[in-house]
Amino acid sequence: MVVTITLNPSLDLNIYVDKLRKNQNNRTKNMKYDIGGKATHVSLVLSALGIENIATGIMGGNNGEVLIQMMENRGVKCDFVFQENSETRISYIIVQQEEEGTYMLTERGFVVDEEIIEELKRKIRSIVNKDDMVVISGGVPDGISIDIYSQILSLVEEIGAKLIIDTSRECLAEAIKHKPYLIKPNEAELKELLKLECTDEGEYVKELKQLNEQGIEIVALSLGDKGSIISTEKSTLRIIPPNIVQVNDTGCGDVFLGGAVSMLYKGSELKEAFRFATAISTSKAEKGGTSEFSLEETREFMKEVVVYDV
Repeated sequence: MVVTITLNPSLDLNIYVDKLRKNQNNRTKNMKYDIGGKATHVSLVLSALGIENIATGIMGGNNGEVLIQMMENRGVKCDFVFQENSETRISYIIVQQEEEGTYMLTERGFVVDEEIIEELKRKIRSIVNKDDMVVISGGVPDGISIDIYSQILSLVEEIGAKLIIDTSRECLAEAIKHKPYLIKPNEAELKELLKLECTDEGEYVKELKQLNEQGIEIVALSLGDKGSIISTEKSTLRIIPPNIVQVNDTGCGDVFLGGAVSMLYKGSELKEAFRFATAISTSKAEKGGTSEFSLEETREFMKEVVVYDV
């Protein structure tokens, strides 16, 4: 089974405008709530493919109830810990019709109480089993220190599950110490982690190999619309996505990870796993929402994804 853990989920509000203009009254064309929170998107992909999974993490208030209902409506089994008198945050995504790319504004979220952290640990012990895949994505809310984050990672390790991490900054640096099965940094996150100045792909490959040597089986470096570099100790893949017009790029990396996890869980070879991940992420980029994708379009995009050995 796969368990996804979102420590700081959000309810996304997509705001559609023609073009965001400074010092002007920007009238909205439409507004739509969607599922946010990173690892939640991994569960959406898994459920769409019929792969057993449980989404857990920390929720609060009406926003948390709405978010869970939206996930359950799409077939996700949810088992979140709720903190009373607290409200799950909202992320505001501004989608411009006249230009590619989005603007994202995120609330901080509530401060997590100590008893809720302990309840989450008990939850993890009850639902995670040996050899499960456990996806932990996103940053940590106030109240969860790096030390507590490390304790959660250690708990998963002790159970004997495979850690899959998509995070940044101090959390990523800490996660690497636990030698996860897979990490998925983007360019900015890798540069910050390793204090890199270069943007040369050859240099990236050298750095990814060093991470493999530290015990991380798969490092998937996201290059945005330029594709990705996938590194293991034995192989390196360069993946080029189809050329499309992006509508909403928010959530693409999460859907990419969901696609990869789903295929790796089923035992697919590395090339096919990340070919599928790239195709489903491409489908996501063409959609207006933050969690939308099409499996039918994914199958078509797979024919256009270029994968070669480096």
